[in-house]
Amino acid sequence: MKSTVTLTIVTPVYNGEKFMRQTIESVLSQAGSFYIDYIIVDDGSTDSSLEIIKDYANRLKENKWKIECLGIEFRYFTGPNQGQTKAYNKSFSAAHGQIMAWMNADDYYLPGALNEVAKLYESDPTIDFIYSKCLKLYESGNSFVERLTEPRPDETFDSLRTRGNSFDVCFFTKRIFDKVGPLDESLKYCMDLEFWFRVFAVGKIKYLPFATVAYRLWSGANTVKKQDGFERERIYIAKKYGGNVIPAKKIYKIRGKLKILNTLQQKFPSTYNKLKIYFYKTIDIFKYKSTHKQNV
Repeated sequence: MKSTVTLTIVTPVYNGEKFMRQTIESVLSQAGSFYIDYIIVDDGSTDSSLEIIKDYANRLKENKWKIECLGIEFRYFTGPNQGQTKAYNKSFSAAHGQIMAWMNADDYYLPGALNEVAKLYESDPTIDFIYSKCLKLYESGNSFVERLTEPRPDETFDSLRTRGNSFDVCFFTKRIFDKVGPLDESLKYCMDLEFWFRVFAVGKIKYLPFATVAYRLWSGANTVKKQDGFERERIYIAKKYGGNVIPAKKIYKIRGKLKILNTLQQKFPSTYNKLKIYFYKTIDIFKYKSTHKQNV
């Protein structure tokens, strides 16, 4: 039976010429029994980003690109800079796919990624949200150091509130997007986290133990150079959804400096695990009072 699954991938671009060819090709080269609806929004770039986008649009139009899925619809929009959150909302509202995802212009999909997502969704179309492993690329001089992430396989609304998100990559249905509403356009950095809270409160979540994306952490990435903005919005979201007063990232940072805990974990794992449970129960006492209206 021929698949009818379409995945809408959205890439907002603002002066992304450095890595975006790899980004675009990682989407267009995905192979499997599914359709791709690829939307790129050029958000007022002043470099060669738009020319690069048009190059791939022409290759597809002239059949100069080998398509290895069931079909690709390639669309792009361009206009004055309005920020990535607006670009995402505009694109997701126009999506043709049952499944949607965002792909930054400095990241890229790994081979087989969309096929794994499509197969999982076909096995259970009631799934609303899929998160997966990813390959993090840390800038080191002129190259990148790779590290595979291992998200919690049982992520929940409450674990998001108390432990922070363990994943960086997700796919979600058009159905759940329409149900919980668009990304919060007042947020510039953590619009994804705030959206996840709304989805986890009402949706069916599934973990995919497969690395789907290479996520690049480099000097030009917002996640590296705009940490103050991220921290400010994380606190806003914690207050909105009743998260811990002490941020999870701060706890993990302190944990990383306490090398004695590594020794305790290795030599006395039972004692370590008991202390860990007690520690987090203590931390969880101190929460913000949720201001979110939805009953979760």
